[in-house]
Amino acid sequence: MAYKDFKEVFIKEYEEYTLLYDTVKAKQKAIIDNDIQLLADILRQEQAIIEKIEELEAARQEILNKLAQKEGRESNKPLSFTELMELVPGERDELVQLKDNFLQLLDKLQEINQENRELIEHSLKITETSLEFIREATGRVNLYSSRNDESSVQTEHIVDKRI
Repeated sequence: MAYKDFKEVFIKEYEEYTLLYDTVKAKQKAIIDNDIQLLADILRQEQAIIEKIEELEAARQEILNKLAQKEGRESNKPLSFTELMELVPGERDELVQLKDNFLQLLDKLQEINQENRELIEHSLKITETSLEFIREATGRVNLYSSRNDESSVQTEHIVDKRI
């Protein structure tokens, strides 16, 4: 039955999102620890998980399209969760639980992604401020103007390279 296929794919997709959540948590630790190598490794893992999720999403949509066709609906308009629950009333409670778990996980994932975005923005501000302090210490103002033209470039350095 197509419902069992849907349920199997949906559970696999949930498991991949759980793995993605764990990976994003590890990414957050790498950001905090400023571990660039680990961060690069985690980003590769994250990309592989996202690709797997996209495959599962496509499979899930295909199953919903087949269910829609089977019910005489337009194939380009997949069934909603509510419509799917109407088709399998005996599985309604299980579907509601799966959907709720999935939505909770997505909320947690969105929250941690927002935290990571803020951490990265904070890190960039610190880097920009540090660069500004270095420029001021060497007598440089800005290397680039708002038009990205080099302006007021001086050749003084904090460390003199001459021997």
